[in-house]
Parts: sequence; structure tokens; C-alpha cells
Amino acid sequence: MMQEYEEDFFYEEDRIMLKSYFDLLQTFKSLGDIFAGIGVREPQARASEAFTKFGQYHRLLERDGIKMLKTLKPILADMGTYLNKAIPDTKLTIRKYADAKFEYLSYCLKVKEMDDEEYGFAALQEPLYRVETGNYEYRLILRCRQDARTKFARLRSDVLIKLELLENKKTQDVAYQLKRFIQGLAVYYNECVDHLKDNTSLFPVEVDLSQNAFQYKSTAQIIQPTVVNRRENQDRSETETEQLLPGLTVRSDIGNDANDNDNLMLLTELGLVDGGDDFGDFQNGMTKINESNKVMTDDIFDKLLCDLNIGQ
Repeated sequence: MMQEYEEDFFYEEDRIMLKSYFDLLQTFKSLGDIFAGIGVREPQARASEAFTKFGQYHRLLERDGIKMLKTLKPILADMGTYLNKAIPDTKLTIRKYADAKFEYLSYCLKVKEMDDEEYGFAALQEPLYRVETGNYEYRLILRCRQDARTKFARLRSDVLIKLELLENKKTQDVAYQLKRFIQGLAVYYNECVDHLKDNTSLFPVEVDLSQNAFQYKSTAQIIQPTVVNRRENQDRSETETEQLLPGLTVRSDIGNDANDNDNLMLLTELGLVDGGDDFGDFQNGMTKINESNKVMTDDIFDKLLCDLNIGQ
């Protein structure tokens, strides 16, 4: 029982670790996109090349990590089948075997009692009613005992076979799967080290900044007639767009939805979609978080305008 708890613990820890790797890979992808965008906008050739290669480095980390997760997916699925299907099925068979054994022993005890009763009446030379009426109850108990014995022998054979299979699985296949799991992680780490060595000469880089790079325009002189809610402007803009293009729906979040669907499909393939909330925010996408941040930003902006008494 203790060994089963240990195996279940290691399986859950592996699932948590792979989910954490997935969240880390999404961070690598975001960093790669950011640095690639910086490289595209950088006017200096040396700095642009450095930022572009650095972004590509993070994208390669994300690509190799996804490949590693897909390699480890069959291993995790096999361990899950062993823990969540094979072991519970064996336990159920053992419980059925115990019930059949109890039933068989009960019939044996009943036959023993009836035999003792018959011997007692025969010793006293007194008639026994059930014997004089054909002894049908005794013959029925014998038939039930025979059926229970057949069921008991069949379940006993099933239990022995399943226990032997579980023991072979534990001593041979589980160790082999864990070895493959460690080898998959080692391959990914070696690839990360190779990518890191290829990009050691990128930094430091020199970036030309304009004289007003850190000078920001002041908003103190901006005069607005009324305080307008940004959310109302956004809703009005979407309504006007729908009126200009009837029958067409403007979708600006198609790319985000596609990425979220891809992430959810990968988690489903990995068997990690049923993870807890503490595994990360990438499982269900970032849509709700982005909406809440957007509403919070609009409220803060409107409150700031009211506090500054702009337009009054």
C-alpha cells in the first residue's frame, strides 16, 4: 500500500512538473515575440541582429520544449493507465474474490451444520423431517456450494494472474518508463545548453538613443470639454463599424483564440487539462484576465481624469 501511494505521488508530481514546463514554454514564446519585435524596430543593424537572434533563441526553446512534452506524453499516459486503471481493476477483482470466498465458506459451514444435525438425529434414532420429505434443502445447499466453489476458483485464478501482471509491470516496465522520462528531460536540457552556447556572443550590444528618448510629453495642458468613458468610445466605434459593414463581424482576437485553442489541445493531449488552478493560467487561456485588466485600466483612467478636474 505504501508503494502504491509513492507511485501515485510521483505520478502527480510528474504531471505538475510537465504543466509547469508548459507554462514556462509559453513565457519563452512571449519573450521571443517581444525581442523579435524589438529587433525589427531597432534601426542599428548590430543591435537589430542581436535582438532578433535572442528572440529566435527563446522561440527555439519553446519549440524544443513542446517537442519534449509530446515525447513524454506516452510515458505519462502509460503510468496513468497503470495507476488509474490497472491497479483499481485488480482491487475490484480482489474484492469480488473475497466475496466469493466468503459465500463459498458460508455454504460449506451450512452443509457441515446440516450433516451434524442429521448425524445427531440418527444417533438418537429419531426421524428428521427434511430427510423424510426428500432432503431437498440439503441438495439445494450442495448445488449452491458447488456454484460458489466454481466462482471462487475462477476469481482466484483471475486475481493470481492480475497480481503477477502488476508485479511484472512494476519491476520491469515502470522502471523502463521512468528511465525514458529522465532521458527525455536530459535531451531537452542538452538542446537548451547548445542554444545558449550559440548565443553567448550576442551581448552586450550598443543601441543609439535619441536625445529625447527619455523625455515624455506632459498631459497637463490637455483640455477636454467633457470626461468621456473609453469603454463607451470603444463600444461606439464597434457599433459604427458594424453599421458601415453590415453582415460582417470585426474580430480582433482571432489570433489569441487560436493560440488558446492550440494550448488547450496540447494540454488535453498531455492529459493535463484536469489540473488544479495552481498549475498556471495557460490552461484556460488569458481571456478572462485580459478582460479584467482592461476594465480595471479603464476605471483607473476615468478616476484619474476626474481627480485632475480636466474639462471642468
